[in-house]
Amino acid sequence: VEHAILVPQCRVGIYLALKNLIQPGQKVIMSPYTIVDVSNMVLLAGGRPDYVDVERHSCNISADLVEKRLGADTGAVLITHLHGMAAEADRIRTLCAKHGVPLLEDCAQAFGTREKGRLVGTFGQAGIFSFGMYKNVNTWLGGAILTDDSSLAEKIRSELTAFQASPRPMLRIKLQAGLLSDLLTHPIVFKLFTFWIFRFAFLHNLEFINKKVRIELDASRRSVFPDQYRFSFTGPQARLALRQLETVDKLSQNRIEKGLLYYEGLKDIEELIVPPSRSDFSHTYTYFPIQYRDRDVLIKFLMKHCRDLAAQHYKNNADLEDFREFFQDCPAARAVASELIFLPT
Repeated sequence: VEHAILVPQCRVGIYLALKNLIQPGQKVIMSPYTIVDVSNMVLLAGGRPDYVDVERHSCNISADLVEKRLGADTGAVLITHLHGMAAEADRIRTLCAKHGVPLLEDCAQAFGTREKGRLVGTFGQAGIFSFGMYKNVNTWLGGAILTDDSSLAEKIRSELTAFQASPRPMLRIKLQAGLLSDLLTHPIVFKLFTFWIFRFAFLHNLEFINKKVRIELDASRRSVFPDQYRFSFTGPQARLALRQLETVDKLSQNRIEKGLLYYEGLKDIEELIVPPSRSDFSHTYTYFPIQYRDRDVLIKFLMKHCRDLAAQHYKNNADLEDFREFFQDCPAARAVASELIFLPT
């Protein structure tokens, strides 16, 4: 693409792109199954979340429902390529073009994923990526906006000039957390020590340990854009990202092979919902998500049998009290939020 703009976090990229693409009060069609702060970024950018339900097997926003919801009051469509699986960006782009509505792609979990051979993040007016601690390109914290829209890029760059340089103590804390994570997940340490600590905590409901492995804890609505988000991406972070780009496809292929192994082993268990089998990089299996109606019972059973897995803690934003005014009945997202389990790839 023509422009790649580094931002402090993926969610900040979503905020900046929307702020410069929509008019205040316009609706933003989006999946309700996401981190709460994505809904916050839509609101702080001047938009109104317009939740559209997901598909059960993919957990991605339903293109059929997007088509039905698009209207004169739609300011943008925001799709999320969740768990590394492409979200029908090509079809939704065509729908958006008919209505003259910009398409944004949240690619936080899908760096290197392709749809019809084309990289996600290049279909819409902007693609937003995350380089957070547990992403497949990792700079401790940060992200990027990709776009061919020079006017949009200029506006975003102009806003970023007001952001401050990242304070060294903050990056030092992130670096220390990364080093600790590397240590605790080293195969030898993990097998002999780390796994057993988290297994014991889960089986005995030790919340002070269990909460450390959850992805998203805060379900509150923000009234102002947080000052801690107004920091610049740094040179060392950029160099760290560049060093990893050559290995993305190789590591994705490795995860795809593990994803297909899970699929073959689990596809015939009727009580489970598993993602589709893909080997063409349209699913890079950032995680292998399965769904089971009694999630806690299954996790506890598998933990007792020494299997490493975790519940997904994303919420169905459409059901949250803080976003009640934007309520839409999204039964698939509601079920996914209560049933989804991650298997590691």
